[in-house]
Amino acid sequence: MKSTRKPTQKDVATHAGVSQAAVSSVLSGDAAGIRPEVQERIRDSAKALNYVPNRMAQALKTNRSMMIACIVPDLSNPFYPPLIRAVQKVVEPQGYDVIALSTDGSGAAEARMIELCIDRRVAGIVGVFFVATIRELAGALAADIPVVRYESAPKRGGALPVDDYYVDNHQVASALTAQLIGLGHRDIVFMASPGGPERARIGGYSAALVAGGLTPRVVTAPSYSIDGGAAIAAELLAEGSGRPTAIMCADDLLACGTIRACQTSGLSLPQDMSVTGFNNLAMTDVLNPSLTTVSLGQELFGQLAGERLLARVRGDVEGPGEAVALPYAIVDRASTARPRGDTSSSRVQQASLPDTGISGNAS
Repeated sequence: MKSTRKPTQKDVATHAGVSQAAVSSVLSGDAAGIRPEVQERIRDSAKALNYVPNRMAQALKTNRSMMIACIVPDLSNPFYPPLIRAVQKVVEPQGYDVIALSTDGSGAAEARMIELCIDRRVAGIVGVFFVATIRELAGALAADIPVVRYESAPKRGGALPVDDYYVDNHQVASALTAQLIGLGHRDIVFMASPGGPERARIGGYSAALVAGGLTPRVVTAPSYSIDGGAAIAAELLAEGSGRPTAIMCADDLLACGTIRACQTSGLSLPQDMSVTGFNNLAMTDVLNPSLTTVSLGQELFGQLAGERLLARVRGDVEGPGEAVALPYAIVDRASTARPRGDTSSSRVQQASLPDTGISGNAS
């Protein structure tokens, strides 16, 4: 009769040719001092034997669970699931589970979620915070829970063990605005949402317009949604001959709503109106017309965040956090073109932009 005995850490140790203490350390995420090739051999042996760790015992031993928490503003926003999946791909093969927590962009909710992570003894936190600062994260840091944040503006590596990965939204918005100006647009409206990285994007947009001798104009959608974008876009279109020739939306969802409002009003895109977004959501490539937008590296962030958390949990990385710039890319599609009737061959000179490749320890 086939044995139903579950494999133990001792079995894994025998299979891998190492001590049981080494197996316990590696499988609990505390592999400091154990050579990488030995760690890999232990994990391979555990997989070959179908060894399933006792998570409760591990939590009691290490005073933390085998869970990584991803705290994001809105799980229904298509921007965040790819980020969370990227974290999962990195940490789950190492025995960690991922829990996703939504805050609706509320500072009070962010504080509650951080406290929940402390209570649950999570191994690490990946956070996209609209409000929470180091002050709100102090309890997690005191509990030796490493934190990795996705930020919307440049950061400086600090003394605390909080790692920041950021997109320079000021630079991104400036580059996208300059591209619209280069197409011949002179009346470009920025459509903001009630939350998120608006300040940096509005700043970049405004700077590019002022540099081109043009006047910024910002409107705010009633909600961070397709319907919110459609509602404020309808108001802009009601201006008739005074309407803008381009609408730069702070998010792809707002841009989807803007396209809907334009088509409902009988406008042809991009001939009568150019529309851009941010985030390069999956849907943007199948819209009609497909949306010109900006890819902001959320999947790359998820991968890097997972790797950084594991390194801190294992003790491979200690000390102050680092600040790392994420690359961005403007994705040109069919929703932008020269404004109708513009036959000029002139172009506003676009300012040269700094390198946007990944760079560590930004200062």
